[in-house]
Amino acid sequence: MRLYEFEGKQLFNRAGIKIPEGKVVASPHDAEGLATKYGGVMVKAQVLRGRRGKENAVLACGDEQQTLQAVNSLLGRNLSGECVEKVLVEQRLEIAQEVYAAVTYIGPTPTLILSNRGGIDVEEACQAGQESVWTEPIDILKGLQPNQAAELARRAGLNGNVTEILQKLYQMFADCDATLAEINPLAHTKDGQWVAVDAKVEIDDDAMFRQTTLNLPERLSSGRAPTHLEQLALENDRRDTRGAAGRMFYELEGDIIVLASGGGTSVEALDNLCLLGGKPAIFTEYSGNPTPEKVKGLTKVALMYPGQINGIWVIGGRANFTDIYETLINGIMGGIRETPDFDKTIPIIIRRAGPRDEETFAALYKMQKEEGYRFFLRGMATSVADSARMVIHQAEKHRNRK
Repeated sequence: MRLYEFEGKQLFNRAGIKIPEGKVVASPHDAEGLATKYGGVMVKAQVLRGRRGKENAVLACGDEQQTLQAVNSLLGRNLSGECVEKVLVEQRLEIAQEVYAAVTYIGPTPTLILSNRGGIDVEEACQAGQESVWTEPIDILKGLQPNQAAELARRAGLNGNVTEILQKLYQMFADCDATLAEINPLAHTKDGQWVAVDAKVEIDDDAMFRQTTLNLPERLSSGRAPTHLEQLALENDRRDTRGAAGRMFYELEGDIIVLASGGGTSVEALDNLCLLGGKPAIFTEYSGNPTPEKVKGLTKVALMYPGQINGIWVIGGRANFTDIYETLINGIMGGIRETPDFDKTIPIIIRRAGPRDEETFAALYKMQKEEGYRFFLRGMATSVADSARMVIHQAEKHRNRK
């Protein structure tokens, strides 16, 4: 889970890392008096994507009028597909030096990264002069040792106070099950303090059950709150750790339910469907040999879609380990069979291959003959694009039949 800047700063503050004074606002009215209180402020759009400075979404304001205008201009803006709903108004600092500090995984190893160059162009600066970046792998069993942090700060030419901040940053990273804890910039102010001016924090989704004290609202990677069905799909995935079925689930506004398997094929399938004129109602993915119960639960959630369903597309490549029979017969068809009043005239296009696929297709043909479902079964000889054309065509026929 990616956090907003203000949420990351709350974690920094809890860990003992100094942050600027500030307030999160959702309207210009909420920002009244802050410029006077802080004697000049930074107004910063709260979105989950970076590069806000490049988008003119971080504004320096010197007085009350400028601040209220800045807040008003940012709220409601679309930045990288995300609508700005909150703005952070915080004290503007007099900065003498900016550095970069982060803890993240490089391979399986937590690694401390420090650069004596920070700020908006730190990535480009680091690429241009690799000598300005230092890294230190951390033994996850021992944690970051004081001598490691001190040596890294010394090599970067930074004073001893940075050592303590680096230790606190790593401890927060470990305590919160983070995959990234980044301060850019970590600013040395003219009055001699080190302050985390920005925060980028990501928490491991699979560890959220341990992080109940964080009180973070559920959200999708886009930043928006999940719909009711998206929330049900997430809960379905978390009930069982075997495989994934609901971790990726998007409720859209079309009429075709897409039950995809395999990351690359899933993306290719959605691209083809949309480029060819199809409109997904639900796009979801199951992978990693999930249990049939998880796939059944995911299917039942997808079929709760409140709009008209004119087609179901079960799309995937050739599985290596996933048991096709279990996921299709006991999983997807189990969910369809347990859905009350399911319309058996809805075309179900299946393009799949893998372990037990011949047995699976035989069972589906029998099910079609005995129970009246409309299956269109294809293997790997049918391309993803042709399969997309098929579901679009059959969905249109079903739509026109109404």
